[in-house]
Amino acid sequence: MNRTLIEDTVTDVLARSNSKIEVVLENLFPGKRLIGGKYNLDDNRITLYLGVLEQQCELLFDSLEPFQEYVRVVLAHELGHAHDPELEYLSNRLSSIRGKVSRTRISLRLEQNAWQYADDLLRGENPIVFDTIRGQSLSGYYEVLPEYARYLAAASTATTA
Repeated sequence: MNRTLIEDTVTDVLARSNSKIEVVLENLFPGKRLIGGKYNLDDNRITLYLGVLEQQCELLFDSLEPFQEYVRVVLAHELGHAHDPELEYLSNRLSSIRGKVSRTRISLRLEQNAWQYADDLLRGENPIVFDTIRGQSLSGYYEVLPEYARYLAAASTATTA
């Protein structure tokens, strides 16, 4: 990974979004999950975990060729959280709800809001990479929610046919 190229990518995405949010580049997310980026509401900062992003890119695309675009998409998504007018409200709701399905619906709304922002920001730059990352990101939520079961079953049937 060329760190200067990644820093230039971050600068470009921030300029495009007119955002003054601090972006920190680290290697690994503390913990066992493969978290590539995180927006922290308390200190209004995005952290990108480049080592994890490389792992994710390799897993999803079997290559690091689209790595720069991968970073661009994840940063745009995290900026979507940062600029989400519903973030604080939905986060507060999330912390007060116990049921798995209800919590998943709220989490999905947070993610969809962030992905919509990212889509608006990067509109059509590299749709295959963007849609692949977004689809992978949202699939876990869809698997939990009964209202998406029919669509998942249809998609599964279409891929195996």
